[in-house]
Amino acid sequence: MSSELGQCLVALERVAEAAERLGLDAGAARQTVESAHARLGFPGTAFVLALAGGTGAGKSSLLNALAGREVSRAGPIRPVTAEPVAWVPADAAGELGPLLRWVGVERVVSHHDPSFADLCLLDLPDYDSVERAHRARVDELLPRVDAVCWVLDPEKYNDRVLHEDYLRPLAHHAERAVFVVNRRDVIGGPAAVAELVADVRRTLAADGITGRPVFAVSAAPPDPDGTGNGDLDALRTWLSERMEAKSIVADRVAADCAAAGVEVARRAGLVGEGAHRPLVDERTREAARERAVAAARTAVDVAGVRRACRRRALAEAQASGAGPVGRALAAVARLRGGREAGAASARSIDPVAYARGWRGRASLSRTVNPVHELLRRAAAAAPPALRADVMALAKPDRLEERLGAAVDQAVARAGVEHAQPPRSWLWPLVGVAQTIAAMTFLAGVLWYATLYLAGRAQADLPDLPTFRDVPVPLLLLVGGLAGGWLLARLLHASARRQGRKWADRLGRDLDRAVTREVDQAMGDPLDTLEAARSELLVRLADLRQAARRATIAPPGPPTDRPARSQRR
Repeated sequence: MSSELGQCLVALERVAEAAERLGLDAGAARQTVESAHARLGFPGTAFVLALAGGTGAGKSSLLNALAGREVSRAGPIRPVTAEPVAWVPADAAGELGPLLRWVGVERVVSHHDPSFADLCLLDLPDYDSVERAHRARVDELLPRVDAVCWVLDPEKYNDRVLHEDYLRPLAHHAERAVFVVNRRDVIGGPAAVAELVADVRRTLAADGITGRPVFAVSAAPPDPDGTGNGDLDALRTWLSERMEAKSIVADRVAADCAAAGVEVARRAGLVGEGAHRPLVDERTREAARERAVAAARTAVDVAGVRRACRRRALAEAQASGAGPVGRALAAVARLRGGREAGAASARSIDPVAYARGWRGRASLSRTVNPVHELLRRAAAAAPPALRADVMALAKPDRLEERLGAAVDQAVARAGVEHAQPPRSWLWPLVGVAQTIAAMTFLAGVLWYATLYLAGRAQADLPDLPTFRDVPVPLLLLVGGLAGGWLLARLLHASARRQGRKWADRLGRDLDRAVTREVDQAMGDPLDTLEAARSELLVRLADLRQAARRATIAPPGPPTDRPARSQRR
């Protein structure tokens, strides 16, 4: 086996592996590899050429005419040939024995014709025989022969069974096929023969077969107009000079590999101009992604998490910088609200706990819908062989469970990174200042209270100290109130700023994590599918190149090469 053929078979094995990763059944491709290894494992240079045709086409008569004696019995009663008959060169009979047994031939007739030293002619049963076993035998043997000579009846060469069941499916073996119109004697003169041969070529072209030789012969009896057996001698020369055993076998194996690759590509939907296109275009995927991510954001309530961040920052600021009055008011609120209300209030301003409780507020059904629709589009665009596997990815329950787990991971990761609320060095200073303002206000209150009590006791009231004609106790009252209000506004502004920064960080990381997890959950199935399709596409291209390299160029015209008998 040549290195080119070895590379071709390896390339087909890789195509089969890539097809199985995609979910396709690659049994036919692997069977082709096994059959090719079996064919190439037989020694010798001879190849097998089968005579195939319908009932009454004259396959046996043609074999007898080429051999110059009776090899396969011919007769008017149909069908005549029930089992294949092989006409083999005597020198190669020993080497051809295992090959013929692998092909499925038991009856062998040897010859000593030097013109066919490398050719084994095989007379097959009729493909349209009334005996169903005969057609089954033909269907079994044809894939194992190296070349085919199609023997056509001039009255039924346009038979539907011939063209639809054999010629079109085997068009990839056209380079190893030759066509013979038998019973030339019933056609008429040369003009009628030329017209019929031209029509045969047109019907073959409709099957995708062009450039192949078409011979018009009369295997038996000779033409009554004295033209003998027509193109029989030309057919003998063509078979002995143009069909090189090495080229036939190598080209047949390469063509089988290429055809197996084409079939895999067809089943995978990798044929035509759209072979490189993804099942779902990028715009459709992006639109589905945006809808799924928006639905996931809504389920987690990222906006609510941001509000919780701001409330928690304000609570932390008040705890550090509200002063004694603020702490007293907070304690009263907690006492009035009760323990359960306080716990609920604490949870409501804990953004991490709020984010983790998303399952109690919403579901991911709206997130699953666009993903499910995307996978349905992919299944509709996929070839029939892949649709079941693509639709299996779109199971709503499994998809929602996976998306839910992904969102939980995103929330947990963001919560670990941002669990601690923000702090500011300004808040304790504001707390100290609030204490001073409260004490100032309290001093003013106590001063006026003392004056009030002294007045009620009819005691002499001392003159109040003033500052720029304003009594100092009034300055203490107004200053304490104004200072406390200004400090509260400063604390609130600082808390809003810190809460906004915390909300931005947590909301951004949470949003990014949810988006990433949703992208992965919805993209992994399609990405895996597209990666497998891309790999198969590359393997198919490698197979085509390997098959071209393994194909041996056909020999030149017979006039450019000495006769095989002279070379020997």
